[in-house]
Amino acid sequence: MATEITMPKLSDTMTDGRFIGWRKQLGERIERGDVIAEVETDKAVMELEAFTSGVLVKTFASGGETVPVGTVLGLIGDAGELTADDKAPAKVAPLPITPVEETTAAPIQKPTSPPLSETAPTSSASKAVDLEKASPLVRRLAREMGVDLALVAGSGPDGRVLQQDLATFAAAHEAGASTSAPSGKRVETPTATTSTAESTPISQSGMRQAIAATVARSWQEIPHFTVTMEIDMRACQEIVRELRGSEDELGYNAFVIKACGMALTRFPRLVPGGNSASIHIGFAVALPDGLLVPVIRDCERITPSEIARAAARLAERARNGRLGQDELSGGLFTVSNLGMYDVDEFMALIMPGQNAILAVGAVIERPKVLDGNIVAAPLMRVTLSSDHRVVDGAYAAAFLSELRHLLEQPMRIFI
Repeated sequence: MATEITMPKLSDTMTDGRFIGWRKQLGERIERGDVIAEVETDKAVMELEAFTSGVLVKTFASGGETVPVGTVLGLIGDAGELTADDKAPAKVAPLPITPVEETTAAPIQKPTSPPLSETAPTSSASKAVDLEKASPLVRRLAREMGVDLALVAGSGPDGRVLQQDLATFAAAHEAGASTSAPSGKRVETPTATTSTAESTPISQSGMRQAIAATVARSWQEIPHFTVTMEIDMRACQEIVRELRGSEDELGYNAFVIKACGMALTRFPRLVPGGNSASIHIGFAVALPDGLLVPVIRDCERITPSEIARAAARLAERARNGRLGQDELSGGLFTVSNLGMYDVDEFMALIMPGQNAILAVGAVIERPKVLDGNIVAAPLMRVTLSSDHRVVDGAYAAAFLSELRHLLEQPMRIFI
């Protein structure tokens, strides 16, 4: 009997997902654990693995469709088990992408440059080739820009299309379109009131909609209050400089996350449920259309170097849209660092389900009084946003004092 491939529920808030495409062809042999397709949620592009071995005997979903959780995408069975005339299981129709409707306005002369995308449907074989030709992030950007990747010459390994290739192609097309327009005539661009806005890919707004829902819920349901403290980072700076270029190279964020993991074991009320046995900390990663918060586990136990390597790996997977659900869930506390943008200090909103979040500013040379003398010292300002239903100001201030003590004497972090 054939085994159904269904749209999985990849997050607590997921109700549907965008089916990107198949990685296997009809009739192709599949082994348990093989990646057979890709789907896009409001958080990332994720790979679907086969839970059984067999042959891909039927496909019901096509690339670009948005389907509810539980929808049957295809079937794995024995060769020849099903024929093309077999009836497909019932599934909810995908959300339509409204085509641009023709209007009665005077026609506009078309530019001679090639179109960004073809309207003719591509074959499943072509879609499979495109899946291998570019990363999920590049494919998503191409959909948002209306670019057919088959028209883009890739400069990566084996002709792989990179973000730079996509940007170059789009810029060249725009330049060609502008120069090919008749003189004296203006080519109007679509506005938000035209049907083009209605045809915006669902994936473009999915992450923003998820972020909007999360921050609105945070601000409406959680009574925030903030406490800010300045931390002398001279000792951490010396270690960062000493390890620069080595395999154990560290950044300030690794120190902050490690120090938070250690401090939270002494301040369990800042952790949901007061469970400080294992401290899993999320850190914000900026993306072109939003942000993701991957989670580093057991931060109170692992070393700063292990935290730095985990953060680099997770950030890269986040930017490539490759994070798994287990890498996005389970966070008990969050660190948001805008120091790389030279931000002095800011307030961050608490993630629903958590009790606090730490906003980290830049390490900047500022005047400081030492032994009666004014000296320049690398100082960093951190702001803790806390849920006032759970903790009070004194408790939050005591946590920041412990955090400052750990970062100003970082050898305790390495013991």
